[in-house]
Amino acid sequence: MTGGYDPERLRSRLCDVRLGRVFRVTHHDRRPTPLGAAPAPSRFSDPRERYAVLYASDAVRCAFWETLGRNRFARRQRRELPRNEVEARLVVSIGSTGPLGLIDLRGDGPVRIGAPSAVAHDGNHAAGRALSAAVHAEVPEADGFVFASRFTGDSCVAVFDRAFGKLRALGVDDLIRHVEFLDALDDYDIVLTEPPG
Repeated sequence: MTGGYDPERLRSRLCDVRLGRVFRVTHHDRRPTPLGAAPAPSRFSDPRERYAVLYASDAVRCAFWETLGRNRFARRQRRELPRNEVEARLVVSIGSTGPLGLIDLRGDGPVRIGAPSAVAHDGNHAAGRALSAAVHAEVPEADGFVFASRFTGDSCVAVFDRAFGKLRALGVDDLIRHVEFLDALDDYDIVLTEPPG
């Protein structure tokens, strides 16, 4: 047992998920390698940075909130987003070549595996990282996680780099031109601003 998690209990939440079309918002410099990722701090990243994790969501609006929105508009009268931050981002459409084996953390998933609710819903990612390290080490057939966004409630996936070969890029678009993103700006009352001067 690693990190206090029972591998069999973790396996009980393993489900096959076929990605028809999910969305990733990433930096413009990823255009040549839209499915690339490097070890970096995130919700389900390895605490020791030995493996990378790729995140995607069922909805572009959710991918936006997970990467650029986050808590930046909390307690703000006016929601402003610098245009240059948006212009520096891409939307990557992703599918899978077959089913991914993902630990399901939606609904009561954390309770069922004996994890704190913080693994999928807290702004502090320590619990998620500890769970990720345990799953990566003890459940080699697991390709990552499926969970609900704490921002929009949409389904998200976090895929370990050992399963990147099961993913395929379906398309790459500029975020600033993506219809679903533009709709989200209206829906959430966000105004794009120009840099001063």
